[in-house]
Amino acid sequence: MVQLNAEDIIRGLKRLKSLAKQDILISSRAPDPELWLKTATARKEKYEALITLVEEHGVQRAYQIALEDYASLVASVPPDSDGSLTCAKGEEQALEIFFKTLGLNGDTLQDARSNRVEVGGA
Repeated sequence: MVQLNAEDIIRGLKRLKSLAKQDILISSRAPDPELWLKTATARKEKYEALITLVEEHGVQRAYQIALEDYASLVASVPPDSDGSLTCAKGEEQALEIFFKTLGLNGDTLQDARSNRVEVGGA
């Protein structure tokens, strides 16, 4: 993992949050506006949470918490009317981009992904 200071990580996360806000603003023009809006909103909220984690706990602890969050995302969520699948997908996208920003290799993400629990599983 590349060692970056907290200010650089926060600056990057703020830029990513800004891009998610832009996606929210243009969601009405997307082929599936509701899906686009929910996914972008979930990304924006996850970036805000990551910014807070880095500010309060530092980069290393924020990384550890984010990796736990990523591993705890369920492997598959049945589609439902409240958009939980869409929100989970948006969170997943935000976390993956955060890990790439930190220079995390794909093997670590694959390991976390393989530990996810299927809905209705153990």
